[in-house]
Amino acid sequence: MEVIIIGGSIAGLITSLAMARDGHQVTILEKDPTPMPETPAEAFTLWKRYGSPQVMHSHAFLARMHNLIRDREPEFLKRLLEYGAEELTFQDNARQHFENPEFIPSDDDIVLLACSRVTFEWVLRRHVIETGLVSFRDGVEVLELIAEKGDSVPIVTGVRVSDHGGEPEDLSGDLVVDASGRRTKLADWLEAIGAGELEAVSSPCGIFYSSRFYRLLEGVKRPNEDGFVGGDLGYVKFGIFPADGNTFSITLAAAPDDDAMRAVLRTDGYDRCANAIPLVKEWVDPEVSEPISDANGMANLNNMHRLTVKDGEPLALGLIAIGDSRVHANPLTGRGCTLAWLCAYALADAARQHPDDLRALALAQNSVVENDCAPWLEAQMNQDVDAIEVNRLVREGEDPYQVENDDGTTNEKAYMRCLIRDGLGPASREDFEINRILSRVAHMLDMPKNILNRPETMQKSVECYEQRHDRPPRVEGPSREEMIEILAG
Repeated sequence: MEVIIIGGSIAGLITSLAMARDGHQVTILEKDPTPMPETPAEAFTLWKRYGSPQVMHSHAFLARMHNLIRDREPEFLKRLLEYGAEELTFQDNARQHFENPEFIPSDDDIVLLACSRVTFEWVLRRHVIETGLVSFRDGVEVLELIAEKGDSVPIVTGVRVSDHGGEPEDLSGDLVVDASGRRTKLADWLEAIGAGELEAVSSPCGIFYSSRFYRLLEGVKRPNEDGFVGGDLGYVKFGIFPADGNTFSITLAAAPDDDAMRAVLRTDGYDRCANAIPLVKEWVDPEVSEPISDANGMANLNNMHRLTVKDGEPLALGLIAIGDSRVHANPLTGRGCTLAWLCAYALADAARQHPDDLRALALAQNSVVENDCAPWLEAQMNQDVDAIEVNRLVREGEDPYQVENDDGTTNEKAYMRCLIRDGLGPASREDFEINRILSRVAHMLDMPKNILNRPETMQKSVECYEQRHDRPPRVEGPSREEMIEILAG
């Protein structure tokens, strides 16, 4: 098939390779003018990714994605490691915290790939181009879809584009793939060709966030080797993401309507907040690291699942949405790129199974998205609903972890929060098997079912919760009132 991919970021690039490996003729159309720099360091400075603002933010490349790369594109993984990416393994982490842990073969699959988004994308684009299997055109904006009338739904046959602002030109293709990201114009494009309304399931992530990149000083090791490090103070969340070449990034997140916390969108406010949180401060200590970027903010964040199939029928044939164009979740969990790669390989597999049937192809790809991707989004939506409520209670001066109501009854929501914070959390640090279970879910290797429904995790969590008063309190940072004073300078 002649395949046109709208968007040359991570989702579009891996889709192009997955399809081209099966003999399809693939062209990528990337809206941003992004000539290929000589090095990832130059890309970090020179690339202006207006269509992908998340490029300058923290990323986690989870085990599910790492293993797809390992199994399907081993040469790409080799190149990433050559450019400074690291494989942070479950075994190495476990040895730091547990005495003589007994590993099983599947533990080899739990690997965090530490790499910045810019380096990852630069190496991937170079890898794709050097295969000679894919045509990459940058500075090309897709204006609209070209379609013909089908028996029941439109059939997309190409796109109308403008190359670096020039006159429109038409490009024909057997399959158009929308990998243009969370800002996709898919709904407008479908409406313009007479397709049914594109419906979506969405909910607010409840955050804006601000990220900054750093480099470890010469000869200085990471303050800890736990891989991704994160925490939640109720009013602010934080994540520390190791990357390539002794670099790392830190993301701070707060509620969109918390005006006082919006100070972290500015570099000076960001620094005050970072230095007030002990786990973060040890990374940004001037004797440990130096910043290599300013703070970059991102807002208007929603969990989103666009439904391209309605009542068992695709809205259009010859058109597939993947990655953030199709499904995206709260970026703090680091699942976005993994979801994109699952979508991409689902498309390649569907095209292999149904090379001459666009309807069957669309339904096969959609089935994988609904069964393998959507559950993660649903879990994230539920988690964000509770996080938003916790944030509200904290700002109103109430304790979201107060288990007993005024009338003596139990606040079930508060109890579950406490069970996770004071039960499951400590259990994962004390019990190797619980740590493995949580790690596999965190890395998307096991589905996000309610972990506490498992007898072994519930029993250990309850035991740890009942022993909470025997442990010293974990002090993760200042109260919101104290932080506001710190931010005020």
